Amino acid sequence: MWLTLFHRGRLKMTKPAVVFFGYDHIPKTTAKIFLRTLLFSTSAQGIVIESMYVRITAGNHTETFSFWGYGETNKLVPGSGLYVDKAGLSANHHFVLSVDKPAYNFAEGDYKIDVYAKTVGKRMAQKLSTIEICLGAEHAASASKQDGVLFGLSPETQNYVGHINSRED
Repeated sequence: MWLTLFHRGRLKMTKPAVVFFGYDHIPKTTAKIFLRTLLFSTSAQGIVIESMYVRITAGNHTETFSFWGYGETNKLVPGSGLYVDKAGLSANHHFVLSVDKPAYNFAEGDYKIDVYAKTVGKRMAQKLSTIEICLGAEHAASASKQDGVLFGLSPETQNYVGHINSRED
């Protein structure tokens, strides 16, 4: 009975199948990180997420993308109060810089993306995952033109492979 009624469990996240580096252009051009993943609870009663954010590190620079939304691109919902049960919830998660932050440029190099979630009843956000991605020279050049780079997870290597996603596509 304790396990089903009172055990709070933990929020967990699968390795994202897709990660995107790019830009949103409304209301102003802002750097964006997008990922598709399954969130699930280890408890029978589920967990409510108050907020999520990502912190990316490239070289010795760290930046927090604190504005979170989830859902399909044309049906994006600002994140807050998302219920996740034991069966899980697969969704697109969009993270952009706060509008008061200076512009961010995706430069060539290795990136570490830490995904955090703050759940109801917890004082601190918990780290759900760390994702490592390498942004090559060709991808960085494309990103400098504010095109996007879509990374797909390779099933054989479990590494991310980048593909340029231009705004004209």
